[in-house]
Amino acid sequence: MTDQTSDDEFFDANEQWKCANCHVLLKSFYSPTTLKGRLHLLSEDIDQYNTDIQRELMRNWNNFSRQQFGRTKLPVPMFDRSSISIWSILKQCIGKELSKVSMPIVWNEPISFLQRFSENVLYSYLLDRADECTDPIMRMQYVAAFAASSISSNIDRLSKPFNPLLGETYEFVQDDLPFRYMSEQVSHHPPVSAFLCESRDNGERWRFYGSILPKAKFSVKRMEVNPKGLLTLELKRHHEIYTWESVTCTIHNIVVGRLWFEYHGTMEIINHSNKMKAIINFKPYSWSSKELHKVEGFIFDSQKHKLRGLYGYWTDSLYSIDIERFEVFLKQQKKEAKSASKCHQQQITNSPTTATNDTDNTDLDEELPDADPSHEQLNLPPNSLTLWRIMPKLEYGLQYYNFSLFTMALNQLTEENKNNRSSLPPTDSRFRPDIRKMEEGDIDGAGQEKDRLEEKQRAVRRTMEKRREEWQPRWFRLIKHTITGQDVWVSNEKYWQRNWAHCPEIY
Repeated sequence: MTDQTSDDEFFDANEQWKCANCHVLLKSFYSPTTLKGRLHLLSEDIDQYNTDIQRELMRNWNNFSRQQFGRTKLPVPMFDRSSISIWSILKQCIGKELSKVSMPIVWNEPISFLQRFSENVLYSYLLDRADECTDPIMRMQYVAAFAASSISSNIDRLSKPFNPLLGETYEFVQDDLPFRYMSEQVSHHPPVSAFLCESRDNGERWRFYGSILPKAKFSVKRMEVNPKGLLTLELKRHHEIYTWESVTCTIHNIVVGRLWFEYHGTMEIINHSNKMKAIINFKPYSWSSKELHKVEGFIFDSQKHKLRGLYGYWTDSLYSIDIERFEVFLKQQKKEAKSASKCHQQQITNSPTTATNDTDNTDLDEELPDADPSHEQLNLPPNSLTLWRIMPKLEYGLQYYNFSLFTMALNQLTEENKNNRSSLPPTDSRFRPDIRKMEEGDIDGAGQEKDRLEEKQRAVRRTMEKRREEWQPRWFRLIKHTITGQDVWVSNEKYWQRNWAHCPEIY
């Protein structure tokens, strides 16, 4: 079975499959340290196993793609920015950290960074699938797919979210979603956002938590954002702890040309229980290879033997591939890339305007790459498994900051929230007046409220400094990670008790 099999073929109404039903097969199919167990299986058993895995993954994807999370549009479309020069704003920021720069509100999008980071857990159904599997390699594949999917919501999102206020919180819970999420801005200098996402059974099956300290600097041509912070996943039933960090984002052409951005770097996902690793390389764009948004990597056992290949695009999908076939596939990819590079170099050499144009463009304008619209036709090896696919983009998304359906719902105040404000803490991002005014189209009012809130925050900080007081987060505490020894913010287990009596008045 190849990945190009149609969705209809995956969904037979008479067939229902759960990962738990293939555990006996999995025990002989894979071992944590060797692949020799595969020799004990008939080829048709392997094909059936792959078919079952693919059917379940596609069923989850189809169901989730149809999901609505609340409202489907913002109150008003975004305003026209065509007459605004981003360079006039950014040139004063060269060499500075993003947290120390006050950006004009016209370049914001109407959500807080706490809300935007909640988009990272959109595909947490992959963690439910990981929990259901007894095979450690399959669990790692699901976890790797979840980690790769976490940045996919950032496609074409060049607007800046509002900086969280100290003590600001955000939660997202829906009855038909299998997770609950909450976060808090636990520090202002440096800016640290802590979060917890867990299965709806009070985290009995899995917990995903960590903190983000975004480090960003500007240069003449680009802005680089490095999201520092350890991310931890606990699969309770399997007594497994996974850790990883996100990768760097670079935004190009902040002076001239059209803005575009890419994620690049190496994401190393470690299962500390059995020492298995998934190492995913987010490849930087290169004019010679013309690769944009591509990711590729491997799953290794504790002896550093390659078990599976991982391949895809963080903007689109991730696939798992048999290791022998993957090695052949990569060699062919390199061969084609080398041939394309040689052809491109010859074109440059034969161009009479090469010297002049290259000199001019190298200084400021970085090449705007073309995204490959045909990711589905990847010519992947047979039996490649689709681990994850992105939700389809909204046709009208460009009018609303390129928000997805999930993002549209993040700042929505439901009737229950409006009628019973105690259902949420008063510090929740939904109650921020500057964000609310911006999504309603009142840009001037939003700017005034933003200035007021920031001045109020500074006044509180001055008062605390005079009293020699230190800010104490309400819902998180700082501890040493039991595995890595790093400082990590974890929940103090009080938030879901929903006692808001001592919440600060930050708005």
